[in-house]
Amino acid sequence: MYLTLVVALCAVVAIAGVVVSVIHEPPTWALVVAVVVGFALSTALLRMPAFADIAASSIGSWSLRLGSFSTVEALLSLTVTNRVRTAQS
Repeated sequence: MYLTLVVALCAVVAIAGVVVSVIHEPPTWALVVAVVVGFALSTALLRMPAFADIAASSIGSWSLRLGSFSTVEALLSLTVTNRVRTAQS
């Protein structure tokens, strides 16, 4: 049940992160930074003893990685916006 809960929560976080990123449109470099930081964060989380059963499952580990990527990407898109677009009048 713990694995199912983590997968469901990571799916919700991933969907919310994608929605926030689409609305705020971060620049490409921010997406690359989000992937690198998200990978490092998810690797650190998967090495913790609390997530040992999640790390043993491929679905659990990939959902945790996807959730961490989406979280970092959403946070970066909220702080860094693409200011290239201008309002057309």
